[in-house]
Amino acid sequence: MTVYVTGDIHGGVDMQKLRDWDLGDSLTSDDYLIIAGDFGFPWDFSAEECADIAWLESRPYTVLFVDGNHERFDHWAERPMELWHGGLTQRLSDTSPIRRLTRAEVFELDGSTVFTMGGATSVDKEYRIPYSSWWPQELPDERNFEEARAKLDSVGWTVDYVITHTCSTRMLSSTLYPASGWNCPSVDRLTAFFDELEDRLDYKRWYYGHFHRDTNPAERHTVLYDCIVRLGDELQPWDIA
Repeated sequence: MTVYVTGDIHGGVDMQKLRDWDLGDSLTSDDYLIIAGDFGFPWDFSAEECADIAWLESRPYTVLFVDGNHERFDHWAERPMELWHGGLTQRLSDTSPIRRLTRAEVFELDGSTVFTMGGATSVDKEYRIPYSSWWPQELPDERNFEEARAKLDSVGWTVDYVITHTCSTRMLSSTLYPASGWNCPSVDRLTAFFDELEDRLDYKRWYYGHFHRDTNPAERHTVLYDCIVRLGDELQPWDIA
């Protein structure tokens, strides 16, 4: 088993990196690619979308994801939970190999423990339609945070890796720099909760997407968009444009 991580694919919009992935065809169903939020399927149930999903399901590797802010949360509210590799997941459909790694869970993958917590704030929600192209469930609530604390209590607040969609408040400026507005980024209850994790959680590396860039903004942090890295690795200089 080998585990890889990449950033958002936004439904079919940013899937080209998977089509171009040199390693993809050499993997097996026991190998995993985790998408760090904004998976985006299903969305509009169009023929094109169904074709993209079929392509993902046909990959020799298995696709996993944490939710981002651009997800159809009413679909996931109806999907059953399944225990898998130590944590709760939801499959895209009853027969699909694609799994959502749900919020506040710890999974055991390739001999490593991975804490997952999806969600983020949509900066464009004022232009979206509630319960059609935007859902308030994009942000976890206090119940999710309590579940996370309880789960992390059970593992002594020690995991190997963290995979989320957004980052802690304290990491926002370094993640965004030098983009415009980097010194006044938006904060919310989730970025604040991640500050708590930064203080309390013992981990090796934290991976996230959301910001549409590829870089290592700090020693133990990697933000991903186009790049695909093996779990445990950081981006190398040649990966960063």
